[in-house]
Order: sequence, then structure tokens, then C-alpha cells
Amino acid sequence: MQGLPAICARPRVRVLAFVTRAAIGAGILTLPACSAGDSTGPGGTDAPPVTINARWSDPAAWGGKLPAAGAAVTIPADKAMLLDVSPPALASLTIAGALVFDEKDLALTAGSIVVQGRLQIGAGNAPYTHRALITLTGSETDPSVLGMGAKVLGVMPGGMLELHGDPRAGWARLNASATAGASQLVLDHAMAWHAGDRLVVASTDFDPRRDEEVEVASVSSATVSLAQPLLFSHYGQVQTIAGRTVDERAEVGLLTRNVTIRGDSAGSVGGFGGHILVQAGGTAHVEGVELYTMGQKHMLARYPMHWHMAGDVTGQYFANSSVWHSFNRCVTVHGSSNARVEGNVCYDAVGHGYFLEDGAETGNQILDNLGLGTKKPASGEEILASDLTPATFWITNPDNTIRGNVAAGSAGSGFWFALPAHPTGLSTGSPLLPRTTRLGVFADNEAHSNSRNGLRVDDGPRPDGTTETTAYEPREDPAGDSPSVMADFANFVAWKHPSRAVWLRGDSLLLSNAVLADNATGATFAAEHTRVTGTLFVGHSANTGEALAPGTPLRGYEFYDGTVGADAVTFVNYDMAGGIPSSALGFERDNEFPLHADNWTGQVTFVNANPVYVENPNADADGDKAAVFVDRAGAVSGTAGAWVVANLPFLTTSACALRSAWNASVCPGRYVQLSFTNEDGGATAPLTLTRDDGAAVSLVGVPDDRHYASMSVLAGRKYDATWGVTAPARLRVYLNESAAGDTVRVSFPYPAATLTAVRDYDTSRPLTAAASQAELDASAGEKYFYDGAAGRLRLKLVTQSTRDWATVEVTP
Repeated sequence: MQGLPAICARPRVRVLAFVTRAAIGAGILTLPACSAGDSTGPGGTDAPPVTINARWSDPAAWGGKLPAAGAAVTIPADKAMLLDVSPPALASLTIAGALVFDEKDLALTAGSIVVQGRLQIGAGNAPYTHRALITLTGSETDPSVLGMGAKVLGVMPGGMLELHGDPRAGWARLNASATAGASQLVLDHAMAWHAGDRLVVASTDFDPRRDEEVEVASVSSATVSLAQPLLFSHYGQVQTIAGRTVDERAEVGLLTRNVTIRGDSAGSVGGFGGHILVQAGGTAHVEGVELYTMGQKHMLARYPMHWHMAGDVTGQYFANSSVWHSFNRCVTVHGSSNARVEGNVCYDAVGHGYFLEDGAETGNQILDNLGLGTKKPASGEEILASDLTPATFWITNPDNTIRGNVAAGSAGSGFWFALPAHPTGLSTGSPLLPRTTRLGVFADNEAHSNSRNGLRVDDGPRPDGTTETTAYEPREDPAGDSPSVMADFANFVAWKHPSRAVWLRGDSLLLSNAVLADNATGATFAAEHTRVTGTLFVGHSANTGEALAPGTPLRGYEFYDGTVGADAVTFVNYDMAGGIPSSALGFERDNEFPLHADNWTGQVTFVNANPVYVENPNADADGDKAAVFVDRAGAVSGTAGAWVVANLPFLTTSACALRSAWNASVCPGRYVQLSFTNEDGGATAPLTLTRDDGAAVSLVGVPDDRHYASMSVLAGRKYDATWGVTAPARLRVYLNESAAGDTVRVSFPYPAATLTAVRDYDTSRPLTAAASQAELDASAGEKYFYDGAAGRLRLKLVTQSTRDWATVEVTP
């Protein structure tokens, strides 16, 4: 980020926004909010100017006596007051009219501030240049203020919050590495930072806790001298790898601002900070502001910056600001749409940081923000169960614009698309369907140094706040059985993840033009019709830092579920030896679930990279045993259309060629998925599947669902199944990931010679009985053969034209 666009989009005309007391005494003074129209309400109209007719320091404005310490103060609707002195600490302040800060250093302390009219510090075209400090005081035992809780700055219907501090850009990157013990930072461009500012420097390693706060001693152009030496090293170089830019430079964020809203120190000891809450019909234009020790731990709706069930908030924004040492999130958009959250720094916050709450939030713009130091709450203090694995960006509806943000260190994930089936919480009853809604924009975002995933699309909220495994399946019409539409997660950059950089679960998802470097695993797709394209995977770069935990495999792209694939992808530096060798391609480890047989690679390139490594299958993981993928272009194996298969005799034949460095074989033929389901709900597995040449495999079935078992098999071959359980009487056999004309012959013990067999769900034409095995073999799949001597039912599954599947259901 090289700096933000001006908040006022149209050319600005500098106006005199603040004048002396003498000028006020001479007559009425009108103070415009922003001459360029940035202070707009929900309807998009310009905010009316403020006409000052009183000043705080004038006893006459208060009936002859200034408010005393501990007073409950109300500014009536007919008063537009200039705050020209720092009042004593108040019990509460209600602004029915207007309160405008004079252009001088001022402090305002109150237990709560309720804005029914306008609270204004600076203006969009005339940012505040002095020091303004608002301190919210109180404890958890204080009574709730109009249902908004205690210690609140609440913006009521019709109220306007106009906070315009110095609009200095919030963050930059290093332009040179800084080692532990160094006392200077060289930035990628000069920033308007100065002595006394507090900064945060992001971790550039696997451990997110290697970020650190520093204080500025002096600034000379792009060089920042620090008051204390650095505790950690921070990488600051731009690398070029395989012709692509790999940028792993530390971000440096500005924490201090000249306009500050904070919780008092007494409440901060117990995590009870202040909070800002904007209600429906209220307006918030906030920029250049610091929110410090805000938020209230373990409390719903008590967040530092919070649009609360505000509906359409077009024109409202929270920009170029910082939220740090927060006890509960950073910025929450709840039941509100079309807000702009731009150019902010969220640091050292508990729970999800930038937070779209219920799943009813759409049209919001989350742009160019930095988040780091995202912490999980203490056990028992989480608001949502998912806060224990917090995301810096928690996104519950895909119909938003998420662009140019950086998640630079979390105890959980960087970006988490946690999509509920229906909006939850106070938005329950909304007709929106987040799990099938088109993706708005997710582009140019970056994640690094997160303990879990950089980007996670899975695990959506239930109504009770817990999460469940979910699939994101965007459609043309979210409410109908309409065609899928591709969701493109574009230009994503992710590095230094000790787990995975990217995890996608769903249908019709695309990861395009990404750069994934220095991660234990680059990407794993638990998905269908999903691919990665135009992407650079780097196993290790010059940013060495700390090592991965011993025994951690180094992988570029992992196959899982399906159909998924990789095309126009380059893998570099997957060459490190270890307990588990590095590889560009591999499979999800210890996979107990079915794996599609036609997962694939297209045009892929390897530079100093072992193309494949497949671990020996785990006996209790059927997915491991089924590990195959097709090399469509031949870029992996050298033979277009060849299959790469796990080191398992059941998968290989004499026509296969072992690649010992891969612990895998390259095989001809077509592999398809053969599955069995007990339609009565009883167990199908364990079972043994034996090929016509005697090669066998034992299957244990899907965990906690043993009525289903699946395996990759060769099309055109015969397979005998032997149950390790009571022979299912009502059984469905599937052939998936096949092509028209593919056949597989299968037999299994069956308890009755009198049966009904239906293929491809066509109950109008049940299969007829063949008199012999030969008659069955000569058929086109319209017959079955019951071998009474052996007590086995024999089927021939044939994939019909225009289909990529076949099935037969058998019923006594």
C-alpha cells in the first residue's frame, strides 16, 4: 500500500473550519463538515454545516455555572457548542445538539457519550491538527446506557459522528531487512511519522508472536530511528523467483494518532474498555483516529468500532485509523451494508479482528487494511467458539469487496470465509443464502505468519455460534437449483504458514495468479470443480528464518476430494530431504475420506523441485489407498494422460513404472472410483476388494459412517468384494469419474437369489437376469447374474453416453 486516496473524492477547497473565541463572540460561526461531500448520510446527501452558537467555557451557556466533575451533562438540541476547554471528568454526556472540538489540545472524559445530534472533531477537508483525547470510564457494574451497555460512545438514530484526525497513511513495508538489535527501519517510502509515534513491526517468520511494538526516536525521509533496539529480525527484501515477484517484507503500522478514543486505565486491567456503537439511522465518518484499549472482553456487541444492525450505511466509513490493544475485535460490521473500512491497522486484538458478524452484511468495502497480533481469548471468554482459532478477517457473506488487505500474524487464520447457511444472530430470518451467493471481490490480499491458514474457506457458523464443515457453492441464483458460477480468489499472496497457506472447500472455486511461498503446504482443496491456475509455489526462499517443526512435510499443492486440479503452475525449490521428502505435488495426509480418481494436473513446471511424493498409505485411511491423479498434459510424468498412483500393489500393474523418488508409479489406463453404500444404513465396511489378478486391498470405510466405502480402480477390470460385516441386502454400487463406455465388473456375496436391480435410477426398466457369467459379460450393463453356487451377485457397471457415472441399486 502506497497511501490511500483522499477521503473526499472531489477536489477540495480549504475553508476556515475553526477560529478564535473572539470570532465566536463577534457573531454566529458556521463550520462546514466537508466541502467536497465526504460527510454523507445513508441517503448520500451532504451533511449540513454546523452553526456554532455557544462555547463550553462560557458559564452563560450553562445557565451561569460550568458543569462540574461527575455531572450528567446534556447539550440541548438548540445548542451547537464549541469545546474550547478540557472539562472535568463527567458521569455522562448526551449531545442532542452539537459538540465541536476547537482546534487546540483538548481532553474529554465521560462514563458514556450519547450522540443524538453531532460530535465533531475536525472536518473532511480540514483534518484536526492538534491533540484530541476522549476517555471513556466505568466498570462492568455500571448500568447500560439506552441498551448499548456501559462505557459507550453511542451514535443514535439521527446522530452524526464526525472524527477527522490527521489522515496520515497507516502502514508501509520495509525496504531493507532489519536484524535483531538494530535501531533503524528503512521503509519502502517516506511516511509522515514523527518522534514519539508508536509503531508495530510485523513478524516475517512462522511465529506470529515475532511482531513487536517500537517507538520512533526520529525520522529522516524513509529511515525511522527507534528509541529501543529490535527484539526480532524482520525480513525486508523483494525476491524474483521464476520471473515472479516474491515480496515477504515486513509491514510497519502506525498505532498512534492525534485523535484518540480510549478506555480508562482502571477498566483496562480487567479487559473492560470503551466501545463505539452506531445504530440504524446514525452516521459515522471516522478517519485518522486511534482506538486504544477499547472493546469489552467476552461481551457481545461491545467492540471498538461497530455498526450495529444499521442497515444501509452508504457513505459511512472507518478509515486511516488504528485499533490496538483491543479486548474484543477491532472493526465490526453487523447487520449493516455498504460501509467502507479502509487503510486501517488492527493490532493486538482478542478474537476475530475485522468482523462481518451475522452473514447479512453485503456491499461493504474492506480495503487496504493491515491486521496483526490477532489473539485467541482465554478459555471460557470466547464470544464464538471460532474465536479460539481467530481470523484477522472473518467474512460471513461473500457479497463484499475484500481487496488489498494484509493479515500479518494470527493465532488462527488470516482470512476466513465462515459462511452460514442462513444469517444468524439478530439477522436470523434474512432471506440471504451466504453459502450459495456469488463472490463479490476477493483480490490482491496477502496473509503471512498465521498459525493456521492464510485463506480458509470452510467451517461456517451454526445458529448456536459453533461451526460446522461447510461447502461454498456459488450459483447464478442462490435460492434455486441454478448453474454454478466460479468464485475467483485472485492474486492472493501467502507465506510463512506452518500449516497451509490456502484451504478451500466447496464447488466451482478458483485460486488464480497466487504467490504461495515458504509454507509447509501451499494449498489443499477439499472441493469439486476447483483448480489453481497461474500460480507460483515456492518451497523455500531466501527468507530462511526459523525452521518448520521436524517431520513437517514440505508440499506445494495437495490433492483432496475432487475433482480438483492445477494448471499453468510453477513449483520452485521443493528439494529438501527429510523424514518426509519435499514435493511439489502430494496428497492430503492420513486421508480417511473418498478421493476422486480424476484429480488432475495440466501444464505445470518444476524448477529445482521433486515433482511428486506420495506417502505409504495408512491402513486406517481409505483415502490414502485411493491416491491417484491424471497427468493430462504429461508435464509431470512425461506421458500425457498417464496416471500417477500411490505405492500400493492393488493400484499398480506390470504396465506401471515405479518412480522411487516419488514413492509412486506412473501407470496407463483409466482409473475410476468404485463405491458401495448400504442403503439400509448398516455397515458396508470393512470389506476386501480383490482384482481379477489377485491384487487386494482392505477398506475400513468412512469414519463414523461405515455404511459407505470407496476405492480407485482400473476401468475394464473385474473386482470381487468380500464383506467383513453382514452382507448388505439393499446395496447401491457406484462408478464415478468415468467416461462413456467405461465398464467395471464387480461381484459380492448376496443373501437372496430373488432380487430387483435398477441401474442409473431408472426404476421403469429393472435389470434382467443373465443365465451365465458369459451372458453378463457380453451385455451392455442391462443384466445381472446371480451365481447360486458361489452365493454371489455379479454386476457389470457401464457408463452411458453423456454421463460420467453409473450406478446399480440392488433390493431383495
